[in-house]
Amino acid sequence: MPDLLLKPFAQKKQISPHISKIEFNFALIIFSIWLVESDGLYFLVDTGLPALVKYAIKQYFPQDLKAVFLTHGHADHIGGLTEVRRAFSDLALVIDEREFPYISGELPYPNRKKPEKKVFEPGLFVTTSSQPGQDLLAQAGLKAIFSPGHAPGHTCYYHESDQVLIAGDLFTSSQSGKLRPPMKIFTADMAEALASGHEVLQRYPEALLSLCHGKDIKNALVAFEVADGFRKAL
Repeated sequence: MPDLLLKPFAQKKQISPHISKIEFNFALIIFSIWLVESDGLYFLVDTGLPALVKYAIKQYFPQDLKAVFLTHGHADHIGGLTEVRRAFSDLALVIDEREFPYISGELPYPNRKKPEKKVFEPGLFVTTSSQPGQDLLAQAGLKAIFSPGHAPGHTCYYHESDQVLIAGDLFTSSQSGKLRPPMKIFTADMAEALASGHEVLQRYPEALLSLCHGKDIKNALVAFEVADGFRKAL
């Protein structure tokens, strides 16, 4: 997609001292990725879709990246990985190992009939639980929070000093910032996703909830409980 067509929809927001969110707002849906700065080093959370991240690399990215942390392997979160790897050499890639069967094309995601179209070799990645993965997380000032349901290895990343929860598809929200459940059609296990999301919000009630698809939300635990835990989504 030409840059001129993407420019009206793209915006880089500084959401906390160390975290900026690159958001593509197409009115019906928002796609987001995040840049995390730590002591002059930069880290990316999710890559978005290929055309979107190609634009973001040219317009918003620093000269170098240390690592990419992935919330899960759906195409709108990992699809731009090839473009990011092409732009930055010696880039570490971090993901939960429970995503390996799906990002490799070995299995379709639960409740999906076909495997992902764009696949990646597990050997390219280090896992969030490995020592190299833990070292990279510490460098970025992040903590990996296993939060299954939307995807079997879905992972949020918590920045303690900024009190920001980079939440991927843990939830979605409306353009006005109303909390919503994750998209049902793409969610492996909605009951698990909502239980997992509730647990994460209970652990970090003061955190800003930063979502891929939607506006960021303060006091998300209250919003979840007001919505009665999204029981109607089950």
